Amino acid sequence: EALRSGAAGPADGPLRAGALTLDPARRTASAGGSPVALTATEFDLLAFLMGNPGRAFTREQLLAAVWGPAADTGSRTVDVHIAQLRAKIGATGPIRTVRGVGYVLDP
Repeated sequence: EALRSGAAGPADGPLRAGALTLDPARRTASAGGSPVALTATEFDLLAFLMGNPGRAFTREQLLAAVWGPAADTGSRTVDVHIAQLRAKIGATGPIRTVRGVGYVLDP
């Protein structure tokens, strides 16, 4: 998969957005200083969004970036993973829905 292979990984060092911190090297996440347990796919999705703050991505772009261009998955998969991320990092977290487009991580 694209991010897991390191092909399109985020920059070195922890990524931050508000109270959310992601450490790609250690594959750890925390929200408000508390550790957050993420699946590999949730981590990759969050890492991609945090590596591109302020940029809106369509579901198809997120599928290609996180699951890989050959993924045989519907765009609804992105919605499900975003919902799971929001449940874990808090509904008021930095991931915002852009109606008619997809999702954006607010810096």
